[in-house]
Order: sequence, then structure tokens, then C-alpha cells
Amino acid sequence: MLNYFQIKYEELGKFDEVFAAGTAAALVPIKSITMKSTNDTFKYNGGGDEPGPICVKLLQTLQGIQRGKIEDTFGWNEAVKDEGREKYMQQGKGVNGGMVDKLP
Repeated sequence: MLNYFQIKYEELGKFDEVFAAGTAAALVPIKSITMKSTNDTFKYNGGGDEPGPICVKLLQTLQGIQRGKIEDTFGWNEAVKDEGREKYMQQGKGVNGGMVDKLP
């Protein structure tokens, strides 16, 4: 289920920082939002290339949880068990017992 909330256009100028969040890039600071039809431009964190302090703190916390340095109180992490290479080597057998990477 996707949880989100809408931000009114009139509120865009009230933010100090804006960033996008996703699984691949984690957090990406947004320099500005421009509406060409009205010539409005809202700059965030001075419009610079560096993330602001809120973005930095959130990213540090997220990475700390991902790396196990900060307690995961959200249940995001799950331990991966080592089942052993041999179990998976048996699953890789191809036609007539040959390995998949050695098929004609």
C-alpha cells in the first residue's frame, strides 16, 4: 500500500529542504521546483548541490539501520542465512545432469 500526502502549490515556498526518496537512490535532494507557466521557481537549501542538514541526518540514520549500526525498530532488515554452496549447485544442473553454463 502506497502512503503519501499531497502538498498544495501554495506551500512549496515554505519548505527549507525537499528531497525524493526511493529504494535505489535512498534520498536525493531537490534543488528547485519550477512552474514555467507562471515563471515561479522555488529554491531549496539555497539551490546548491549539497544536501541540507535534514536530508543528511535522515540518510545517515537510514544507512546506519541498513548497516546494522543503528537498531532497526521498524523491522526493515532480515537476516540472510548461509545455506551452503552445495545446495544451490545441485539446483543448477541442466539437461542430463550437465551444468547449465556448459550446455551446447
